[in-house]
Amino acid sequence: MTLRLPRALPTLHTATGRFVLSPFSPDDVEPLAHLLANDDIWATGFGDGHHRPGTHEELVRFIDRRHEGLRIFAVHYTGLPGGPLFVGTTGITESHTPTQRVKIGRTLISPAFWGMKANHEVKLALLDWVFARGAGRVECDVDPRNRRSLSSLKRFGFTVEGTRRRSSRRNDGSWRDIVVLSLLTEEWPATRERALRALADVGNFPMCL
Repeated sequence: MTLRLPRALPTLHTATGRFVLSPFSPDDVEPLAHLLANDDIWATGFGDGHHRPGTHEELVRFIDRRHEGLRIFAVHYTGLPGGPLFVGTTGITESHTPTQRVKIGRTLISPAFWGMKANHEVKLALLDWVFARGAGRVECDVDPRNRRSLSSLKRFGFTVEGTRRRSSRRNDGSWRDIVVLSLLTEEWPATRERALRALADVGNFPMCL
C-alpha cells in the first residue's frame, strides 16, 4: 500500500466522541499560547530543548516557527455545554513515502486532562488515520525527561528502539538525548484492539474549567 498523506487534513472524531481533531488554524494560536504559559508543560522537556518564551508575543512566534510547514491538528474537547474547548495539538512532523515512514509529534494535551486517557484517545484517532493512509512505520521522538509521555507511549504499544545520544543542542549549549519509539502496521490491529478496550470504562470528565 502506498503512503498517501494529503496536505489538507481531515476532521477526525475520537472513539468515544469526547474529542475532535481538526486542522490547526490561526484561531487556535491564542488558546495554544495560553496553554504554553503553564510551567508544568515545559518541565517535561517540551519544546525540543528551547526555553519557555517569556512573553505572550514570544509564545506566538514560537508556535508559528514550531508549526511551520507541518500537518498539525488542533484537539478540542466536546463535553462542555458552552461548546468545544481547545485542549491541545498533535500532528505529523515527517513522512517518507518510499519507506512508508511517518513521524508523529507536536503533541500537547492540557495538564487539566492529564491522567484521563485523553492523549491515549487522541493518539488512537491519529494512528487510525495514518495507518489507513498507508503508513508502515510510525515513529515518535521523546525527551528522556518526559517520563509521562514515554510511559504513555509504551503502554499504548510503541516499542522503545533506543536513545539517540547527543541528538541536538539546547539553547544553553548543552546536548540533548532523544528516545526513539516505533509502531509498525503489522502490530496495529492488535494494538488498536487493546487501545479500544482501555477506553471502555471512560465516561465524561468530572471537570471544573
